[in-house]
Amino acid sequence: MFAKKFTLVAAIASLVAGTGTVRAEDNDALLNLLVKKHIITEKDASEVRSELEKTAAKETAASSASKLKLSTPLTELELYGDARVRYEVRNGETASPDPINSHGDTFQRNRARYRLRIGLRGTLVDDWFFGVRLETATNPRSANVTFGDDTSAGPGPFAKNSDSIGVGQAYFGYKGIKGLTLTAGKMQNPFVTTSMVWDPDINPEGLAEQYKYTIKLGGNTAAASDTAMDKDGKTIVTQKSEAVPGPTLDLFANFGQFVYDDTNPENPVGPSPSGVPKTDAYLLGWQIGARYNWNKMYVQVAPTLYNYTGNGDTFNGHFVGDPTFVDASGNKITPNQTGVNSLLIVEIPAEFGFKIGKLPSRIFGDFAVNVDGADRARAAGHPDQTDQNIAYQIGAGIGSTKHKGDFSLTAFWQHAEQYSLDPNLVDSDLFDSRVNLEGAVFQFGYALSDAVTANLTYAHAWQIDHNLGTGGVGDLGLNPVDNYNLFQADLSVKF
Repeated sequence: MFAKKFTLVAAIASLVAGTGTVRAEDNDALLNLLVKKHIITEKDASEVRSELEKTAAKETAASSASKLKLSTPLTELELYGDARVRYEVRNGETASPDPINSHGDTFQRNRARYRLRIGLRGTLVDDWFFGVRLETATNPRSANVTFGDDTSAGPGPFAKNSDSIGVGQAYFGYKGIKGLTLTAGKMQNPFVTTSMVWDPDINPEGLAEQYKYTIKLGGNTAAASDTAMDKDGKTIVTQKSEAVPGPTLDLFANFGQFVYDDTNPENPVGPSPSGVPKTDAYLLGWQIGARYNWNKMYVQVAPTLYNYTGNGDTFNGHFVGDPTFVDASGNKITPNQTGVNSLLIVEIPAEFGFKIGKLPSRIFGDFAVNVDGADRARAAGHPDQTDQNIAYQIGAGIGSTKHKGDFSLTAFWQHAEQYSLDPNLVDSDLFDSRVNLEGAVFQFGYALSDAVTANLTYAHAWQIDHNLGTGGVGDLGLNPVDNYNLFQADLSVKF
């Protein structure tokens, strides 16, 4: 009898709730009504109420067990990431002064590739934060994995030799002082910069300090109104638009102390071998900038100084950048392509943003000069090329790809001379991780949905000084590279 009454009460309660799930107060009201109508007794109501409480407790326990439990100090946690598939064609021609390869011969690579990055970032009590990101591949300038590139080194096809996962970011920091952010670990680049100087895939390791202070230069501009005349000739307000925020000036400073090359060991047992460095190499960055914002427009400039300290044991040789040659004994010798000697770089990235209709648009540029470029050229054995120490970029873009149906179009020109930049940091995609190249880049993007974007990229470049190599270590096995071409078709998803 009780089972029937319990089933009846539960069924009626579900109908009242409309979802099959009822609240305790709904059950009480329903039971009281049934008692009042003499359908059940007070005893029956009490028994049913007790059974409903037991059932609710079991459901709550089961639901809680399926939820992610966060530690007490953790106040916020975000899971994010992106995946991308790409088809790429990259080629270049041999050129002077290559003493081994015939001039005008073409080297080409066609590759299907993928990239996956998954991260966690969170905030902790007392203004602390942290982040970690895992990504495919181990190259610091690329998380791409090439389809089918590991069959020769493994059981193949579809082997997993190159399908590795590495730590792309691992950092923590503090934001307890207004306007100041302190970060330690392997982090996203803290500087305002461009791909001409820093590959966007590089995550430097060390310490960073970022400060921002905003100055309000005026109050809101008065709201504009549309007016008209009524039939009596009196002025009336027909529509009032929103007030325009007043101008602001953002002042910011970014500093970084990055471990560029760790010497191991600094002090070996016994006498130190001759010529082995004893100190680590550090990259220090000093940036002070400003951004003026007004009426959906902005102007930003961020002068920066980069200097290198210490020697390290990997990049301590003098950069040369010349092509491989054959010595008197018939041995192939490849001059140093990665040395960081005589680098004191001043960079000045700038940007002007505005809107064309509703489309965000920008004109941007970057200028860099290696103050010690003349010393770098002389150390490379080219005292007659001491003026090859300047790099610049100028371009424009329109649109964005934040929402479905959005598009973006960007084009820029870039010129990077042989002794102007650190070849270990420049972008690996557009100009193949090289200097002594200049050319144009065109990029088009279209948002297929809020999360999925298609992108097309084309770049064309050629040698600046034909008496020098194209320093750096790129994906094309040539030095120097001339008549360089790149085409990329990407399909990306963000989550």
